[in-house]
Amino acid sequence: MEISVEQFREVQTLVRQLCGLILGDDKTYLVRTRLEHIVQAHGCPNFSEYLNRLQQTTAVRMRDELVEALTTGETSFFRDGHPFEEFRRRILPSLAQTIRQRREIGYPAPVARIWSAGCSTGQEPYSLAMAIQDFVGGNPALELRVENFPILATDVSGKALATAREGRFPGHLVDRGLSSEHRHRFFRAEGNSWTVCEELRRLIEFRRLNLIDRLNIVGQFEVIFCRNVLIYFDATVRQRVCEQFYELLTPGGLLIIGAAESLYRLETPFVTEQLGATTVYRKPAARLSGP
Repeated sequence: MEISVEQFREVQTLVRQLCGLILGDDKTYLVRTRLEHIVQAHGCPNFSEYLNRLQQTTAVRMRDELVEALTTGETSFFRDGHPFEEFRRRILPSLAQTIRQRREIGYPAPVARIWSAGCSTGQEPYSLAMAIQDFVGGNPALELRVENFPILATDVSGKALATAREGRFPGHLVDRGLSSEHRHRFFRAEGNSWTVCEELRRLIEFRRLNLIDRLNIVGQFEVIFCRNVLIYFDATVRQRVCEQFYELLTPGGLLIIGAAESLYRLETPFVTEQLGATTVYRKPAARLSGP
């Protein structure tokens, strides 16, 4: 099934409007191969008919299906390694200090919230949950519980989130970045797959969210991980998303993005810091006050 230049341009425009994703002009083959079976499944003889139906106001599910098909879901446990090492080594101890200070000034339920934005099929938030379990278990004198570090995990893809919520991964995906100790401690084998244990699940709330929408419904966070997501947006969308991230971070909070990404040329008040091999963006701190 062929897709014309004009039809490809229409897909580019529609996907950008729906989720901010920028499809380069070299993605014609990808669009055709990922959408061809969907076009046929809807009984459309060609892309022209399919695109006409997508524009109908009642075609909400078809537009969701389009986004599902074209958003990239590449991820792995503890992807790139060093951001999670710095999370364990420096960020979690700092968050523990924040929680302790909040206890001292009378916060009723002192927590440090963490957001995995663009979590795909869930490997990133589960990796964060494992790091939290390691930290809390290894520092009993801090008198902290894993529930002091709740995680919100969001993605635009309902299909990816369904996989994340289920927490069931084929063996070859569990082998990517996951140590044998973590695999046997936090997963149970089920045939050729591994399923996440309940002690990790209870740390994470999975929610569908489009980053180009208003984000203030999610509350405030001490740390936002948004790794390998901004790279798929144009500068205008990146600026708008990062402005919202800044507003949602508490004073002193951190934004952590992918190794191939930066906030270069964006106008934000973030302060750039280097934690080992990981570049982070900090919202300037302010004096901690009562609840």
